[in-house]
Amino acid sequence: MQSRASLASWYALLVLSVATLYAVIDRQVIILLSQQLKADLHLSDTQIGSLQGFGAVLFASIAAFPLGWLADRMDRRVLLSLCVIVWSIGIATCGLATSYPSLLASVALLGAGEAGLSIIVFALIPQLFAEKQRMTANFIYYAASVVGGGVGIALAGLIIDHIGVISHLVPTGEFTRETWRLVFFAVALPGPVLAIAIVFLRLNSQPAPAPISTPTAVELPELNFRAYLAANWKAISAVFVPFGLVILGASAVFTWLPIILMRKFEMTPGAVGAGLGTAMVLGSVGGLVLAGSAAKAMKSRWGVMTPVRVSQIGYSLYALIIPLYLFARTPTEIFVIATIQMGLGIGGNSLLPTVVQDLAPPQLLGRFFAISTVSSTLFGVISPVLVGLLSDHVFGPESGLQMASLSVAFPAVVIGATIYWLADRHIARTIAKVRAPDTSPPLPSGELARDDRWPPSTARKEA
Repeated sequence: MQSRASLASWYALLVLSVATLYAVIDRQVIILLSQQLKADLHLSDTQIGSLQGFGAVLFASIAAFPLGWLADRMDRRVLLSLCVIVWSIGIATCGLATSYPSLLASVALLGAGEAGLSIIVFALIPQLFAEKQRMTANFIYYAASVVGGGVGIALAGLIIDHIGVISHLVPTGEFTRETWRLVFFAVALPGPVLAIAIVFLRLNSQPAPAPISTPTAVELPELNFRAYLAANWKAISAVFVPFGLVILGASAVFTWLPIILMRKFEMTPGAVGAGLGTAMVLGSVGGLVLAGSAAKAMKSRWGVMTPVRVSQIGYSLYALIIPLYLFARTPTEIFVIATIQMGLGIGGNSLLPTVVQDLAPPQLLGRFFAISTVSSTLFGVISPVLVGLLSDHVFGPESGLQMASLSVAFPAVVIGATIYWLADRHIARTIAKVRAPDTSPPLPSGELARDDRWPPSTARKEA
């Protein structure tokens, strides 16, 4: 019985990893089709950037907390299936777009649906794996998601380049004349099948959702959450702000790099997808191996600060790589730089879940991972739009797109890495408080709202 349950759990992890790959393909298709969308719908670079910023990213940040709240109160498999259906509808309606506003609305629907993916998956994993297997499952899922980024862009490029194989089978009409519309329709097809597969996943345990009307289940954790944020805001900001700035810098490069390659070297989407996909896979695997090896080697020296140190070094080296794009003269050189940059970025971010877990107790982790999602998405809103504005109005859309991209990326990552290093002692102090046992006396009930000690949950429970 145990072996069957274990097999079912690994199958579930596979399905969840496929869902992540599917989400990556949907996002990459929009990027790789940017040149065709620009020509047929008469879009500017600012509008192309806003599709990734205000469209996908902003609405993902808006949807993250409500989806995280729902994930604690209903069957997570059903919720994730609904998310898959929503983003499948979003990518399909992209194929019906006739103007920038209609395309933006479709991308916003796509972003809102994808917002719950990592939040729900990380909440599902404890229901699939025992404690001793959980860390392995988390690492495998994270590795699958980052490697899937490279596989996703390669598959997206293949779909775009070979959509003509089936185009003759589709009746010619208003929404099938342009092949890019068929690409969106084709990519949307697996969504319902994947949603059904998720609904029927087997769980090892299914804790009952917390009753919404019970003060102990809802109101007290909310008070604890606010008190904890107030007492530890320096350390929390010192982790999430640098993370957001690095995401901003990465988005400024990798969102626009496919478009830069297609414009500058007249590469096809398939060639760009294959090249960048290979770079992202090799860089991701290399970064994961390097970060894991470094963490293991330095654990005895750095102790609980090991994940933080590895991230700090990764971010610093990541910043130094960005200017090298200015000296690249061939696509191959760009792919090599992208491989190195991806490895350092993934290496720096791979231990972020551990850093977040060290910053907060288990009862607050769901909301802290929601903060992580919101942080990355809000900073991600700024990046594509800012690059598009600089390209349109400062550097010029043809040859200046690369300069616009690097002008946003480099200072963002440098500032993020600097903040991370300067706030080192605040992070260490908070981690020490989280790990230390609570020895403070209980508060009188009248002092409940003003409690800002850690851990406040113990004081409230005793009061």
